[in-house]
Amino acid sequence: MTHALFTGYNLDVVIQYNYLLNTPNGIQRKSNGMADYNGVIAYNILKNPKLGIAVKGISGIKIYNNTFYSDKTSGQTWRGLIDIYTNTDNGLSAPSKGTRVYNNIFYTRNRVFNINIHDEECLEGFECDYNVYWCEAGDPLFQVDGKTKTFAMWQAMGYDLHSVVINPGFHDLISFVPETRLDYGLDLGETFNEGLAVDAVWNRSAPKTALQNGVWQVGARVYSASDEEEEEEWPANKTIVFPNPVIDMFYILLTDPDRQYAIAKIYDSLGRFVFSQAVYNGLNPVELPAHMVSGLYTITLEAAGLERYLKKIIILN
Repeated sequence: MTHALFTGYNLDVVIQYNYLLNTPNGIQRKSNGMADYNGVIAYNILKNPKLGIAVKGISGIKIYNNTFYSDKTSGQTWRGLIDIYTNTDNGLSAPSKGTRVYNNIFYTRNRVFNINIHDEECLEGFECDYNVYWCEAGDPLFQVDGKTKTFAMWQAMGYDLHSVVINPGFHDLISFVPETRLDYGLDLGETFNEGLAVDAVWNRSAPKTALQNGVWQVGARVYSASDEEEEEEWPANKTIVFPNPVIDMFYILLTDPDRQYAIAKIYDSLGRFVFSQAVYNGLNPVELPAHMVSGLYTITLEAAGLERYLKKIIILN
């Protein structure tokens, strides 16, 4: 388990904009009980580690906006993409408390652990939310104190209540650039708002970066603000559904005279009809029914003689 990037017994450590490929132990933060509340592990890409990030005997570690990918199997690694555990080296008993895991993308080909918390003591102050998970082989897996947890069981513990399980739709598994913006994150403030640009590469100069804009994006790659986002609030000849993800309500803006839709319908991820509402030219507020649960939905806009408009949204209730 060779350590690729080892920052043990150090405080205020900032680890960002790295690309780690096939590393045994990717990023290691370790101490004898120290607390690092000013450092961060942010905007890194970790591909095929046996262990992505290890938090061992150190508290306050922030893990923000990283992209993890693994095609390992459980036979190749029993570790998690993130491992959090007590440092017992040389008689120590130093748990890792207060770890914060936000706005990351976890993509696994097989059912290996996304997050593995070895000791219940390390749950103290632990926070994890606004992440994107995807496993090609089924439900994403987690482990706590040696017990395997499904995503539903993990949420029942109070974690990732605003996170989603969706395919991030990478262009390829080398650059890990999503085909579209993944606006599922939590705004973490100006200190952490500069990520890897979608066209960032690694050479003799520092990789190109881009600022978060609009709804906070997840993962290491950040799309810059588009021209559409810089237009006026009511652009002409547009059909826009916003925001995405949705909490409680959203809006449908119709300003195209050639596309006068009459009704909006919402379907769940299995294609089942949920509810509908009449829409008109201009701004249409749509309040979500109380019975709708978090998940991926499809909005359709329809009218006689018009091709149906479709839009995927995430609802967080």
